[in-house]
Amino acid sequence: MSDELESQEGIELGGSRHIGEVLKARRLELGRELADIAHQTRVPQRHLTAIEAGQHDTLPALPYTIGFVKSYARILGLDADASAEQFRRETTKPDRVVPTIDHEPIEDVRVPTRAAALLGIVLLGVVALAVAAWSLGWFGGDEEPPPAVAAAPAGSDDGATVAMDTPPAPLPEPVTETPPAAGTADAAIPASAAAPPASGAIVVTAREDAWVKIYEAGSGRSVFQGVMAAGDRYDVPGDRQDLLLWTGRAGALDVMVGGTAIPPLGAATQTVRDVPLTAAGLAARAQPRPE
Repeated sequence: MSDELESQEGIELGGSRHIGEVLKARRLELGRELADIAHQTRVPQRHLTAIEAGQHDTLPALPYTIGFVKSYARILGLDADASAEQFRRETTKPDRVVPTIDHEPIEDVRVPTRAAALLGIVLLGVVALAVAAWSLGWFGGDEEPPPAVAAAPAGSDDGATVAMDTPPAPLPEPVTETPPAAGTADAAIPASAAAPPASGAIVVTAREDAWVKIYEAGSGRSVFQGVMAAGDRYDVPGDRQDLLLWTGRAGALDVMVGGTAIPPLGAATQTVRDVPLTAAGLAARAQPRPE
């Protein structure tokens, strides 16, 4: 390859000037900024500056620097191979690859992706729903209410009360009853413990917000599911004898059979399920069993 190669615009390679001076003169002739060359060739600007100044000691290993010179010459319209050959003759760098590569650090600005942002919103929504469900008693405790009590029958010497057990039924829940006032001899059973009607329309009314599910006994298919706000009511269809009730706040519901209120289904925050919504089933739940 000739030592005297002439490129475009009269810029000579192989003359008295070293290759860095040739490249710089060509760059200035074209009116190009070094930063623009560095961005276009992806060669760190400090290496291009060292090539122009002939400061080869600060450059990386020769194979990498040769690549830098070729890229620089090519972007300026000079002969890349001739420029690389002149640099090879001028440099004292050994022709070997060092184990490490000096890369220009690249600023990496990390921003959350859209998927990460959506995931954060979903997690916040789940937490909010869990808090709301807890406040409405969906995860109500399994504490049992105190058993129903009745006054001792007439003729009893000590006047002690007797616990009334509830009969077997789907997940039965005993009901707390208020004993009669002291001195009432003929009130053997409190009025609230009286057996509900064996027939009549069934109405479920919410005194406080409570989650309620009404479903079919056989298939489990939901007929109603959601939060009943205070004052909401559900009228059980008269032709349905297969409906069951599940709630997380048994004490927040009032149940009436034929216009007569029956004892509460359970404690204030007690979870009850499989409660039959039939007059006979509710009567069986409320009916005390002999000791």
